[in-house]
Amino acid sequence: MKAILVLSISLMTLNSQFIKTSTLNLCDANIYLRPDIYYVQGSAATTIEPTQAVVTLEVEVKDEKAQNALQQAAQIADDAVKAIKENCKGQLKIQTADFTISPHKEYSQTQPYHETFSGFIVINRITVETLNISDVGKIIDIAVKHRVNKVNGIQFDVSKEEKKRLKDVLVEQAIEDAKHTANVVLKELNMRIESVKSVQILENYGYGVSSQMEQQVSVGFVISHIEQ
Repeated sequence: MKAILVLSISLMTLNSQFIKTSTLNLCDANIYLRPDIYYVQGSAATTIEPTQAVVTLEVEVKDEKAQNALQQAAQIADDAVKAIKENCKGQLKIQTADFTISPHKEYSQTQPYHETFSGFIVINRITVETLNISDVGKIIDIAVKHRVNKVNGIQFDVSKEEKKRLKDVLVEQAIEDAKHTANVVLKELNMRIESVKSVQILENYGYGVSSQMEQQVSVGFVISHIEQ
């Protein structure tokens, strides 16, 4: 009764990994149970240009009466939105992001813990999304001209359609990058790629908007020795 020794070898090279063929020796003949698979990571990146912008505007009104404060805030917001729509040619999406009304109290600097009710404050935050980023400056100028108190922020981004298109392109390039790396390594080992066994899309996690978009993949190649 002969003991059978199974030897498993893993080789890591340039973020790559071999999974060696399992063999069974039977009557002095090697029976291959599975092909060699070589896993390689590939990556691709591109510089992205923003295709849309979101401007957050804030209207703040203070009045002794809540009804007056509400009416003034609504009128200012309506006038600003109307003017923005009339003067900006790009496609716009305008909506209310936040709306609050609260009592306003003033505190005495000479009498500790003494407060005086002085009316109500209404805050109306509006977001203006435009697909024409050259309109951002115009949107701000128009808003301020129509008594909008604050510009809370400007966020530049890429549209969902453009992100999807760029991701598809980067996946193709990342696979080609993995294939190139595999060919360089396998050449030194006197081996070659027979076919693609699998492709795993590696998700990228991050926060905010970057000027770079990256994509990584892990590709499993079926490989074989080059016959001399």
